[in-house]
Amino acid sequence: MLKCINSFKGLGISFCGPISDKDIDSFEHSKQHFSDCYLMSTLETLSHTQNGRRVLKEQIQYDNGNPDIINCYLYKSNGEREKYSIPSERALKGYEKLYAAQDNKIIRSMDISVAEYEKKYQAKPLICRITDNFKTYAFENNLPSHFMKVLTGIEPRVIAEKDFNLDLSGYRTEVMKLFERMDKEKNHSFVIGTGVKMLDGRTWHVYVIEDVDLASNTITVKEKRSNKPRVMNIDTALNTFKYIAGYFDSDLELKQQ
Repeated sequence: MLKCINSFKGLGISFCGPISDKDIDSFEHSKQHFSDCYLMSTLETLSHTQNGRRVLKEQIQYDNGNPDIINCYLYKSNGEREKYSIPSERALKGYEKLYAAQDNKIIRSMDISVAEYEKKYQAKPLICRITDNFKTYAFENNLPSHFMKVLTGIEPRVIAEKDFNLDLSGYRTEVMKLFERMDKEKNHSFVIGTGVKMLDGRTWHVYVIEDVDLASNTITVKEKRSNKPRVMNIDTALNTFKYIAGYFDSDLELKQQ
């Protein structure tokens, strides 16, 4: 998985850079093993657009001095970019279960980075932190919009994520306006989440929105434990899902190093 731009073996110097397109494509097939559906769904949906992929390459890079280190960059609340250096091969103490279960080096590096970020700043919403004592790691249980902002530095578009609603049926006008644009542009990175209602037997679960097709009145979603797409009637989706969060590709043009 080492991606070096160039190397001078005699000098012991390796110049490594951003993760590759192949690395980013691997998000599509990687499966969820912990309560990090918000993170895995976000990484995959960002891989669907040109600017999303550019952001991923800016925020996740192989270390210049050590090719077995992956650097993940996250934004603090003041807008400063902070680096988290994670060993890609040697299991970091306390994260042995993660290394054993998740074979995608980049995803587990991001998981650890988020966990360390949350330990340091306790930035995720209180409702998400309440369950930390019942989870293995601090990166588990989070809102997609929070991770999106921390990863990209840009506020995502959000519908009803923190509202006291059971589903999106009461937000039909707002959702359909968003869906109309998604149907036309296709270059989007959005996720959709359940609340206490169930889909595939899972509450509070996050899915990638793969497509919106108004002509057939359907939405295609995908969850990361099975990695299987599911086509749903839009009315069924509105009565099942609780919130939507994400970006159009043009939203990420504002991203600056």
